[in-house]
Amino acid sequence: MIGGVPGNKLDLFLTHFMFKQKISISINSNYDREELFEEFEILMGNFCKTGQIIGDYETPFVVENDLIAYQTSLEKTSLSKKHYDEYTTQRIKKIEDWCHSKIITEVVGKAVPSYKGVCNCRRPAFYILFTHILNNSSPIDCGTCGKIVPLYKVPNLNYGDRTDILRWESDYKSCDSLQLNCTVGERWATKQMSDQKSQLSKQGISVCNKISKLTGVPSYYYLFNYKRISSQKDESRKCPSCNGKWLLREPLLNFYNFKCDKCWLLSTFSPITN
Repeated sequence: MIGGVPGNKLDLFLTHFMFKQKISISINSNYDREELFEEFEILMGNFCKTGQIIGDYETPFVVENDLIAYQTSLEKTSLSKKHYDEYTTQRIKKIEDWCHSKIITEVVGKAVPSYKGVCNCRRPAFYILFTHILNNSSPIDCGTCGKIVPLYKVPNLNYGDRTDILRWESDYKSCDSLQLNCTVGERWATKQMSDQKSQLSKQGISVCNKISKLTGVPSYYYLFNYKRISSQKDESRKCPSCNGKWLLREPLLNFYNFKCDKCWLLSTFSPITN
């Protein structure tokens, strides 16, 4: 296991490429360069919030009269205008007015590491809120195909909704880092990730409920399972929320071993059973 990801889940991340995008604009005015640069950098943050670029965005730079940024996206079309929110649209208009030119986006190559690809399902059977310390794509998976659902493809989310999702993801990754380092806060972090009553889980379940309400698509929350336990006891575990049966006959998406359709919870066998 690397971070909160068992080996069979990691195997799914090795099939598709992300894309490196060049975002640029020529400055054809005498507008203050420092203010332009700051606004352009804030735009990169907007793209992160909409899911149009992923990971820790790279700092823009200036070459003569051009503002340039190289960022990573999940799809070639991730930076399409149809994925803008109102804040992104407003900021782009402001920058273009100041520069007297248009922002240009261009796919310049494929990016590594590779990952499991973007969902193209017309309507997922359900969503899964799932992330880990190594994930730099999206914290939402499709319950039908198991692939990534970019935030801009989840309908009806507003700026605040996406912010809540990204805050949960940041908190989850922090906990995953603590449990992976096995020093400070390991037990606390593991409990946050595995206990449905923990503050982290409540935060994530609240996000799932919001997504379900806005999209009409059930959204399941993944509970981490990493404890020394016998295989028999692990298999006999009941849903920690309703105490109902949730063991699946066959793994869902070749990964999840437990699924409660009443509580919308998912989990896996512990990798350290004996």
